[in-house]
Amino acid sequence: MNSGSTTKSDDETELSEDRIFTLLSMGRRRELLRTVDRLGGEAAVGDVTAEIATGEHGEGAAASEQKAVYVSLHQTHIPRLVEAGVLVTDAREGSVRLTDRGDVLLAYLRFDPSTPKAGLLSRVLRPGRHGRAK
Repeated sequence: MNSGSTTKSDDETELSEDRIFTLLSMGRRRELLRTVDRLGGEAAVGDVTAEIATGEHGEGAAASEQKAVYVSLHQTHIPRLVEAGVLVTDAREGSVRLTDRGDVLLAYLRFDPSTPKAGLLSRVLRPGRHGRAK
């Protein structure tokens, strides 16, 4: 990013679990993170808007539907993620970029408890297993 970049982060060095779940509580915010990640970790807000509008309204989303997505991203979701240090914006480029904190949130989004994993916790919590470990 260049000198036009803006970022603001929490005083904490890491996001608390409560903050992570709050940030991920909105579907559009989750889709924003997934879309930026899918576009390489940095993307123009217009491209993100178009992808999210298409996902929500199908191909050929009306201009009013795209505008509604853009407004909610611009006024609510992007500022919330910038404040948490998850995204960095570049006003001159009209783009957003994921930070390391963004990678943490994406890890929560990628977690699939039904996928076999080689660890004690995954053996204890294996899908289809009932009751507690003894």
